[in-house]
Amino acid sequence: MTATSVAQSPAIAAPPIQRSAPASPSRTWAIRTTGGFTLTGYLPPWADEDPSDTDVPLERLSVTLIDLAHRRPFAGQQMRVHHPARTGADGQADGTEESLFDGHITCYPYSENPKERAPYADVRLVEDFWLNNLTPEDLTDLAARLRAQADRLETELVPMLEEAHSDWFTAHEEPAGTAIPPQPTGTFRR
Repeated sequence: MTATSVAQSPAIAAPPIQRSAPASPSRTWAIRTTGGFTLTGYLPPWADEDPSDTDVPLERLSVTLIDLAHRRPFAGQQMRVHHPARTGADGQADGTEESLFDGHITCYPYSENPKERAPYADVRLVEDFWLNNLTPEDLTDLAARLRAQADRLETELVPMLEEAHSDWFTAHEEPAGTAIPPQPTGTFRR
């Protein structure tokens, strides 16, 4: 951050980011205050919005800097999710298409939380359930766990489900695709 008329405060300065190669030509953001001060800072190429602002009252400058964010959303996987607590007119659980594992890469360079001063990922599992403040190592670990779960689904659960389907349809002698027999089977006991 550079300041036209204000000295840099070590309490809100972002830690330096180490790079293996020089960055591309940098973009900058600017915050102009009602008192005539202009502050500028690095705007990363991956950030999808410019947080520049004008006419910021001096008394709001620290809050504006703390709230300043660089963000880039990423897409997840669309899946049908059933909500047992929500039912339709037929009394059955409603299902909706939801995006799972979407999120954003975020950086709050002047956050009071030092972990938020470097880019991190937030991953939304579904609805209001998130994995927050993931470092590159955390995101690598999550990817490995998701791959392991996908492998488990393919190697263990798909064969188990196929066997369960085969057993179910053999036991009920119903046409393929009919999961529930039309009448109960077995003996009723009191």
